[in-house]
Amino acid sequence: MIAQVTIWNPGKPLRPDQTIIVKDGRIAEIRPSRPDDDPPICPDCIVMPGLIDAHIHTPPQLAIGNQRLFSLLYLKYGVTSVRDLGQTDDSIADLQSDIAAGRIAGPRMYRCGPVLDGAQSSWPSAMRIVDGSQAISAVKRLKATGASCVKSYTGLPRDAFMAAAAEAKRQGLPLVGHTPHAVNLRDVSDFEVQHFTGLPYLRKPPPADFDYRSQDVSAMTEADIAELLALMKANRLAILPTQANQKARLTASNRQRFPPTEGLRHLPAFWEQAWPMIVAHPEGAEAVAADLDGIAAEIAFVGKARLAGIDVLAGTDVVMPYVIPGESLHLQLAMLSEAFGNDEAALAAATAINGRHVDRGKIGRIAVGNFADLLILPRDSRSDLAMVRDWRFLMVGGRMYQRAQIDAAVERYDRHFRGVYYETVMNALVGILADRFGRDESH
Repeated sequence: MIAQVTIWNPGKPLRPDQTIIVKDGRIAEIRPSRPDDDPPICPDCIVMPGLIDAHIHTPPQLAIGNQRLFSLLYLKYGVTSVRDLGQTDDSIADLQSDIAAGRIAGPRMYRCGPVLDGAQSSWPSAMRIVDGSQAISAVKRLKATGASCVKSYTGLPRDAFMAAAAEAKRQGLPLVGHTPHAVNLRDVSDFEVQHFTGLPYLRKPPPADFDYRSQDVSAMTEADIAELLALMKANRLAILPTQANQKARLTASNRQRFPPTEGLRHLPAFWEQAWPMIVAHPEGAEAVAADLDGIAAEIAFVGKARLAGIDVLAGTDVVMPYVIPGESLHLQLAMLSEAFGNDEAALAAATAINGRHVDRGKIGRIAVGNFADLLILPRDSRSDLAMVRDWRFLMVGGRMYQRAQIDAAVERYDRHFRGVYYETVMNALVGILADRFGRDESH
């Protein structure tokens, strides 16, 4: 029983003096508080749905201990659900099971499994698909192995993408991901576009060596944008932008101008060696300026998309350079708030809208029947987006955590991962991998 609280579903009116009854991990009842209710655990507090990061990647098992660390950091920053959009290895399903069973403290986890890509995929764990029949088999396999979505990638052939889309619909799985280069968005419907892939390319081919270029987003005219928004609305296309990821990547370009965030201190030092093996960063002042212009153009676009009635989701692309689990979602929310002109609308993206796309009717709202994934906050938290970080109690599926518990656990992990033994072993291992990667790239 969580008694005498104000319920806040972002974007909806407040419901003061309510009591929430949780049973078997779900919200069983919501009613006005009564004199005989249990004493309040947080007098005069506000309860909102936990945050959802709809675009993360989980570290591989090779990064020893980091799956548990990332899971804990999501909780630290109030993230109670995540969706893995492209597994790094097969261990992700086991991690999902361990979290669900309570063996590991972490957020509710959803996953797409391996991405569907073409024959020359850059993702080591991708399913390499060359035709429609392979795509259909791949989607069936994903469904059978517990995936909750299907993710396409840039190199997927057109016929394979169309077959995957049709089969995903038959299997009841949402299709999300990068718009393949072989596919024009005019021919796509019921699709969640990741980043800005495909959007600037209605009338010209995408670049061969990039998912998309910032300068192509910046170059879109008002007429281009109006046409694109009308198409997205008609074809039921949503967008999941990741400007926080783009901005964080600039740390590797110019550390003085773009210093790392406070959250970096919670990650083992080896990540700064590993990130260059994952993705490149802009080189030189001209490339950095192009990215900054592109970020500004993207922020303006997603603001217009929301006004047009298009779903804008909140996600971060965790595991990319300097994108810290949990913390990065708050940075993305600040950018969405700038785009929407409204903190509460940004929080609605990370709760109700993400919930509708990730697991409709089960997460993202405080409602009877939904999972009990909750943040309990000081009353005045609505006045400042940043105050959502300062939750007092957090619940995932009925498991309640106090702030002090999570903070103490993170401190223990900080000591472990910054210890001499761990840093010596992992930095040496990653150094070997980086050297091998460099030799492979030179060939």
